[in-house]
Amino acid sequence: MKLGFGRGRVAKLAQTLCALAMLSSCTNYPVMTAGPETDVASVAKTCCIGVDRYPDPIIAMIEPKADRASIVNDAHHLRQPYLKDKPEAWEFVQRHLRPMDILLTNDRSQINGYFIPGYFKHSLVYLGTEKQLRAHGLWQLSALDPHRDKIRNGQVFYESTPPRVMFSPVENILDVDGVGVFRPNLTQAEKRHALQVLMAQWDKPFDMHMDLQTQECLFCAELVNLAMPGLKLPQQQAYGRSLIVPDAIAAHGLVDPSLTFIGFVAAGPNWARSLTRQDLAETIKKHWPRPEMH
Repeated sequence: MKLGFGRGRVAKLAQTLCALAMLSSCTNYPVMTAGPETDVASVAKTCCIGVDRYPDPIIAMIEPKADRASIVNDAHHLRQPYLKDKPEAWEFVQRHLRPMDILLTNDRSQINGYFIPGYFKHSLVYLGTEKQLRAHGLWQLSALDPHRDKIRNGQVFYESTPPRVMFSPVENILDVDGVGVFRPNLTQAEKRHALQVLMAQWDKPFDMHMDLQTQECLFCAELVNLAMPGLKLPQQQAYGRSLIVPDAIAAHGLVDPSLTFIGFVAAGPNWARSLTRQDLAETIKKHWPRPEMH
């Protein structure tokens, strides 16, 4: 991909959210530069070590409130997302998307964008347009019977985001600062299976605890993992549960043949640019300390 263009409880909760944001923002938003060569394989090995970064007292305070969807779903805007006013960037990204592509997004325009450690904060699946699904032999799947009108109306993305698993249009997805795209290398049978599994999860509640062992509710990466188990996405252990952070998907995709890197677009206040696989590796590396630091 190449691109060239330039009150009481409430107050207490807000203070807690701000504390979390400050804890996870010890480094500035990364500047995307060519920089020195990064060993991509080493990034995959060191990414996501030390996921449980927040002190136990903060987790103990937040965890009992996790099922209150409004805590993470309400808009606590800090600024406008950098890609929001750059529709040409998203048009560029969309031109490269194919059914079942995995998108990883970065967004620090809202306080909840600081909860997940690492660069990428969310993962979702591009389902495709009717034309694309027909071309890939997926449109006639019975699993799509209740949902074809949604796709025809432009809800071509699929995600688990508070409060539930849902279809989303592009305008709900572009409120971010950056996006990485990976293409799962699936057989036709695997694509059909993935789509059927995705549709079976529709309207399931979002998993506020981010626990892979609780499939009655799903967090974003869990949805991807459930639909495409053949990707063997690396799991992390944190706060007594198994989870997958979005950066782990990116790091895995940089080295594992089950995923193909399609592109990485990032933006700032007055710029947006398409970046390379090497840039993505360097960006992820900046967000994770070396193992010897633990």
